Amino acid sequence: MGEYRGEIAIDRPAAEVFDFLSDIRNMPRYLPTVRKAAPSGEGKVAMQGEANGHPYHDEGWLKCDTGALRMQWGSDSKPDYGGEIAVQEAGSGAKVSLSMSLTAAPEVAARMQRDSGSVDHAMRQAMTRTLDAIKTACETPAEAPPRADDLPDSRPFGSSATLNPDI
Repeated sequence: MGEYRGEIAIDRPAAEVFDFLSDIRNMPRYLPTVRKAAPSGEGKVAMQGEANGHPYHDEGWLKCDTGALRMQWGSDSKPDYGGEIAVQEAGSGAKVSLSMSLTAAPEVAARMQRDSGSVDHAMRQAMTRTLDAIKTACETPAEAPPRADDLPDSRPFGSSATLNPDI
């Protein structure tokens, strides 16, 4: 299982950034393969989207600790997948730390190896794109939400950095 970490500074108050990230409905704004995310019961989330030209649907769990500005998640169908976002005050803005644990499916790992030189390199790129997309989404004024085309791509060669069953 791979462990991946990254962080980014965001020019918005930490509580505001966490409120944005912990609202499941905002996930499609920073996770490009996700088309719809919605609660599906107590502490549960359902995700729908498209990756590599194939639609997917996955369910998982989501825990938000508003006091600690921390969100954790995992997939019901992939026990080796999970992640955490933590938001901290940082000067006049916030610092977002993202960590993920996952094992790429063999065919996805082979594609990442071929296209990027290694799974680790592809995942580091995906983490950077995801964090850049979060920054863009959080720093874009509410009256002018970004179009999906304008957000940095968080997919490592077509695979989402979230509850994507293809990873």
